[in-house]
Amino acid sequence: MEKDENYEIFMAIANRVGHDKDGKPLYKMDKSGKYILDEYGKRIIDDDLPEIVKRFRLFKKGELTEYDHLGFVINYSKIREREFILIPNYYDPEIESELNKLEKSGKYELISIGELMKRGLISIRRGHEVGSRYYGMGPVPFVRTSDIVNWEIKVDPIKSIPEEIYEKYKKMQNIKENDILLVTDGTFLIGRTAIVTSADEKIVIQSHIRRIRCLKPDILHPYLLLYLLNTDIVQKQIKAKTFVQATISTVADRLKEIVLPIPKEKSLKEEIIEEVSKIIRMKVEAKLRISELSNHFSI
Repeated sequence: MEKDENYEIFMAIANRVGHDKDGKPLYKMDKSGKYILDEYGKRIIDDDLPEIVKRFRLFKKGELTEYDHLGFVINYSKIREREFILIPNYYDPEIESELNKLEKSGKYELISIGELMKRGLISIRRGHEVGSRYYGMGPVPFVRTSDIVNWEIKVDPIKSIPEEIYEKYKKMQNIKENDILLVTDGTFLIGRTAIVTSADEKIVIQSHIRRIRCLKPDILHPYLLLYLLNTDIVQKQIKAKTFVQATISTVADRLKEIVLPIPKEKSLKEEIIEEVSKIIRMKVEAKLRISELSNHFSI
């Protein structure tokens, strides 16, 4: 095996297979939502498999030169380094190409979340499960994955828990203002983020959520990190590194592999921080005004 350890393996990602989950045919559309027609004026079945087959045949001949999600090559040695992960999405060449372009532009420093942890710039802690028997028995919000929407925490009073349960997890979770909450387990919610504000420090977070804290805000500000986690390239990576484990999807420890494109230009970083700051202030003010209004006209 040693002399063949770098042999090539063909992979492809089929996003369309000609029909939906109910077996109904899917047809190709343009960006405006209009059907694309063939030379005979008929709709074209939206199926990636014929192109994948074509790319595989080129690979077998040694003639595959165009690499994208419909056909690409991975060396066995790389798969071995990744503990034999054989899921094509994990190696999506289009994500790697996009990251390479960002790096070559010279405008960004690409740093993985794992490296940020090693440098002591961030810490990550997982939440806990308190048990549904405590739901609705107290005033403290128990934050679940569905409660994280548009960078903020949407409190569900029905799931609030008693003070005694909060005290049990208070020190372990150690939630503070400007902590970032990231959904890492679930189905369609993985990658959602929220930032803890002064209005919602007193919470307990679910085990499917990670609490990320910026330890040196002067180097990596939490507002900048929040922005980066929501960029298209980072969300694509999170999706690519999310696997189904038993009955639940999770990004698990692969979260550390996610690469962040941190702007090198100080003025750009300051601009991002300022814009995010404005958004957070508006959200906090709105939350406080709603609370005041509810209390003022309480029945």
